[in-house]
Amino acid sequence: NGTKENLSRALWGWLGLTFVVVLAMSGWLKWQVEAVEKWRLAELLWLYGLRLVLMAMLVLPWMQYQLHSQTGSARYPQFYLRLWHNVLTLFIVLVANGLFWLVLLLWSALFRLVGIRFFSTLFFETEAFIYVTIGLITALAVILARTQSRLVAAVQKLLTLIATGLLPVVSLLALLFIVTLPFTGLEAISARVSAAGLLSTLTLMLLLLVAIVNEPQKRVLPYPRVLRGMISASLCVAPIYMLLAGWALWVRIQQYGWTPDRLYGALTASVLLVWSFGYLIGLLRRGRDPGEWQGKVILSVSLLTLVILLLLASPVLDVWRISVNSHMARYHSGKITADQISLYMLDHSGKPGQEALKSLRDDEAFTQNRKRNRKLMTFLQRNKVSPTADDLARVVMIAPGSQKPDAAFWAFVKEQSYTDDSCLEPDACVLVSQDLNGDGQPEQVLYNFIVAESQVYGLKEGKWTQKAFARLPDGFSKTQLLHAIAGHQLDSAPKAWRDIIVDGKRLDVDYYNE
Repeated sequence: NGTKENLSRALWGWLGLTFVVVLAMSGWLKWQVEAVEKWRLAELLWLYGLRLVLMAMLVLPWMQYQLHSQTGSARYPQFYLRLWHNVLTLFIVLVANGLFWLVLLLWSALFRLVGIRFFSTLFFETEAFIYVTIGLITALAVILARTQSRLVAAVQKLLTLIATGLLPVVSLLALLFIVTLPFTGLEAISARVSAAGLLSTLTLMLLLLVAIVNEPQKRVLPYPRVLRGMISASLCVAPIYMLLAGWALWVRIQQYGWTPDRLYGALTASVLLVWSFGYLIGLLRRGRDPGEWQGKVILSVSLLTLVILLLLASPVLDVWRISVNSHMARYHSGKITADQISLYMLDHSGKPGQEALKSLRDDEAFTQNRKRNRKLMTFLQRNKVSPTADDLARVVMIAPGSQKPDAAFWAFVKEQSYTDDSCLEPDACVLVSQDLNGDGQPEQVLYNFIVAESQVYGLKEGKWTQKAFARLPDGFSKTQLLHAIAGHQLDSAPKAWRDIIVDGKRLDVDYYNE
């Protein structure tokens, strides 16, 4: 009874700790994505979910060891077996869900052939059905994996045999490439954008295959002496690969600063460097059990990875903040010009990026260029609360001598234009009535000086439609427009290139650069 109470207390302790950690991570993510557009949230939530799955795979073996292992039993053999079992359970869950949803897809498609859309709506548009079905299939797959332990062990054995065949090939590749480098030079590595990623992938494959093949109960790798020597040699050069990857990554950081991808790459390279040096130390410790040392290395690497994943979901390793600060520091120090600022990167960097965009709005050196300012305002307006039709009617200036449009016009502008938000800025927009087709009915031309363009609207069968748009010249301002109107210098000109008429039918011709 005492043992059961202790296990129950430990289980609830682990669950409570997990709840607190996930709650804190979710709260931090929610705060970060408040400034992110809704259509991008799905991608961020998927990445967050994948991170949670990876963290679960790393922390579950530790929980299971504490809850189910006997006192004094070796930790690494239990960690190895439970990690294998958990990974294969996840694989079975994914396969089961994938096959089941393929059947439902076929089911709905067959009934759509005869005009019945009920099943398509039920399976793929009803959220309650989707959540319940995924949960049910996942639970059944987990039960299957837990009850059919021999089947899972057979799959593990099969994958271990495959890894046993791949390890010598990957080791040979690692040795051949390191021998080639002195003849090709390191400049080729630094010149490649993907160099660090390729070197890290090779090292990760090598280390993972060694961890899989070198099972805890085995004293030596199951190969002839020559192959064991080749694998040991490849493990000796693995740290060199990670040092080269780190160097290539650092060259890019010095050239272009930090980005989320480079930060992830640096953290991955750090973990692999620790892992590879751990294996190297194990090879140098002659006369001692290498399996025991490998267990310590892998357990340490798993904890290090778990800590890094936790820090990435906290303010400590906020990839958006680090990237934005690096980018803006390079701009303020003169390493990059205003034209080299990546507004796209800032817009995709959550709250830190939005704060940086707002700071650029007050930067005279940046906003003095009309084109740059137009792009900046486009990014800033995306994240503002959209104005109502009444707001536009109240704020937009009607040019002297122009007609005041009805409420339907403002409602149409609100629905059609993606730049109408900027009209709320002071002196941003002016509405001018001007007949542009000679039919005696003036069109409404909305000049937007923030985005440097004008939209032409006209009536067709009693309804407002958008007729055309035009780019405004650099530096063209509200003052210049009003001065032209006051001086009767606002006019229109017929186009030199004409449409084609064939047998009384008019062909609308769009001329290039005309």
